[in-house]
Amino acid sequence: MTTVQPKAKLPIKNDNLSKLKSLHEKGAATRNLKAKAPVDISETAKTLNASQLPPTDSNNTSEIEKAPVNAEEATSTAASIAKTLAKTPVLPIAIPNESKSIKKLEEKLSDKTASKLSFIKKPALIFIEGFSLFGLSDGDGIKDMADNLPGAKRFSWDEQDKIIDEIKKHSPDQPIVLVGHSFGGDSAIEIANTLNSVKNGFRGIDLLVSIDSVGMNNTIIPMNVKRNLNFIGEGGLPFLHGDPDIARNSNYTEIENELRPEIHSKLDDSEEIQFKIFESINELLGESHHQDIFIEIQTTDELRKLIDSQSPHYLKD
Repeated sequence: MTTVQPKAKLPIKNDNLSKLKSLHEKGAATRNLKAKAPVDISETAKTLNASQLPPTDSNNTSEIEKAPVNAEEATSTAASIAKTLAKTPVLPIAIPNESKSIKKLEEKLSDKTASKLSFIKKPALIFIEGFSLFGLSDGDGIKDMADNLPGAKRFSWDEQDKIIDEIKKHSPDQPIVLVGHSFGGDSAIEIANTLNSVKNGFRGIDLLVSIDSVGMNNTIIPMNVKRNLNFIGEGGLPFLHGDPDIARNSNYTEIENELRPEIHSKLDDSEEIQFKIFESINELLGESHHQDIFIEIQTTDELRKLIDSQSPHYLKD
């Protein structure tokens, strides 16, 4: 049996290879090593490029623009560029004088004077009006007392946050007085409870005057209150008069409950109640060595008339 051997594949002849030129062809190496001709640019581009270059001496300009052909010329050109750059002016960096001294910077960073609290070194005298609808409170009596007490400020019963912020502005060693009628009296007691906490520094209330307080759970006086004057109206509807107050701790709080014949809306207008309030404030400020306010209160015309009518011998003592 005759075996037929497969024909060996002959290499495919590529005629294109014959068209390639030898790398060793004469002049090939020289042409490959030659630098490409510089691209001609417009006069505008030349002007823009020239404006971005640092100022140079006219003697060295031609040397910088000339492209090096060999290592010797390249070294010479680099030296010329270095000399040119060395002559270029360097813009100074402005440094504040204080930053040159590390000690001054450290003192400035560690300065805590700006963070120190600044308190008002005067008593906080706060008067709080009640709810004025349906004859609960017209606010006239509270307004009159606040207007005739130097340094006093008047707020509404629903401004408890503002009142607390106002109290915290005053130095802790200054007396604090809260006088409130109706809902204002209830707010005064709630404010006292709010300040009786570690969060608020256990701020003490030297005098709390509640005039027929109307509200919920307003009969227990916290132990940060030193003295409480509580005036209770007689007559009227059951929910339109206050109740007797009780001290949370009688070792810290002195309470005086007084039943009055006036109706609820007229209690803060009572001259007798106003006199007792001012007398208590005068006594407190006198004990706290605030003679300037104490004397100013006594010399106020409106208050002088009130004091003379209630107690003619008061100014003679």
